[in-house]
Amino acid sequence: MTLTRRIGISMRVVCSEYGETRDALARDWPVLLEQLGRAHACAPEWFLLPNIGEDCVSLARRYGIQGLLLTGGDDIGTTPDRDATENALLCWAAGERLPVLGVCRGAQMLARHAGAELAEVQRERHVAARHGVTWRAAGEQASFWRQALPGQGKTEVNSYHNWGLLPAACPDCLRIAAVCPEDGSIEAFYHASLPWLGIFWHPEREKTPCATDLAILYNLFANA
Repeated sequence: MTLTRRIGISMRVVCSEYGETRDALARDWPVLLEQLGRAHACAPEWFLLPNIGEDCVSLARRYGIQGLLLTGGDDIGTTPDRDATENALLCWAAGERLPVLGVCRGAQMLARHAGAELAEVQRERHVAARHGVTWRAAGEQASFWRQALPGQGKTEVNSYHNWGLLPAACPDCLRIAAVCPEDGSIEAFYHASLPWLGIFWHPEREKTPCATDLAILYNLFANA
């Protein structure tokens, strides 16, 4: 198995019955990254990033982090330590032009970092539900994304989010890559000048890995 780049993975915040604040990662993620290695013979090394605010940036530098995976969980505003950590990491990643994948809450963080206002989405369609996604072709100026993303066609994804991004609120620096055809909400977007991608579904929660999701992970963290 060829190791590509070392990525830092953000974690959700949980509180124990004893009042301790802890960081946690669903076991689905290590399993998916191993499946990525089997599918493409090319898996990233990974390092868990604690929610310690701006100090996390020096930790990421020390351990040679070359990309970020911002995971789901914790609505923005409910866990200030995590919000501060991920914002600091995104500022650092922008300066270093590191690839970033934001998943669900992670996509919301990318959108907010770009200046977008989030909107509540239809719970019956987007919370513990499945729905279709329609892909859009990347623009002529986005040669990397034309290769990294499907660009056309439809897929089915899971959905576990209360907050999303609507086309009218999409900042100029973000480009729409996929939408939910039933309500028009954005399901995937990429940055116009940075190797940053946001997706509103959870590739790690699929019982059988989706080939499209594995290809996206490979392209972003191996070829960006």
